[in-house]
Amino acid sequence: MLDSDTSAEPDLVAGRTCGECNVCCVALTIDDAELQKLQGHRCRHSQRDNSCGIYPTRPHTCRTFFCGWRRLKWVREPLRPDKSSVLIRLHGEVSSENGSRHLGVMFTLLNSAALKAEGLAESVAAAVAADLPVYLHIPGPPGYTAAQVRINEVLYHAVVSRDKAAILSILRQVRAKGRSGNFKPIVLPRRAEDAGAKMPDDPKRAPDH
Repeated sequence: MLDSDTSAEPDLVAGRTCGECNVCCVALTIDDAELQKLQGHRCRHSQRDNSCGIYPTRPHTCRTFFCGWRRLKWVREPLRPDKSSVLIRLHGEVSSENGSRHLGVMFTLLNSAALKAEGLAESVAAAVAADLPVYLHIPGPPGYTAAQVRINEVLYHAVVSRDKAAILSILRQVRAKGRSGNFKPIVLPRRAEDAGAKMPDDPKRAPDH
């Protein structure tokens, strides 16, 4: 999954489980040797009950990914992705000054309802107050790139003054601006290589959704 590096066995928040949530199976781009899919498209292995049809043998990328709601205890309980339309991920930031890498968080607002999610403003404020690099991620149409912006500076005064209404207003404005961006089709390197190679016809090969 792009921009979502995780450790193989991360510490997870006690009492939180994925349950029926499979937002990551739809919202994220996966570029794994065993599986490629674009953001906004439901994984072809996802079942009607949201379970995974290849769970025991799922790709490494899927095995090692856990969203921020599973990993970060300061993320408010109501923000489970399928309940809130907010997907939180760890996100690495590289300093342009010295090349140092800092671990931050990315808040993906999957739709307009995400702005009304209980705990969104408080969780964003907690990350900003902790001086973590915080990004707002606004998906483009299915299969297209997304808008992404660092929001620490623009939220600083609202966070310091604990102005929840101002925090939500700023998030709403940033999201609206991001949605007006120039989204482009996502091209996965592995798919591009496959398209350029001549492959023999295989009637047993699964369709590429």
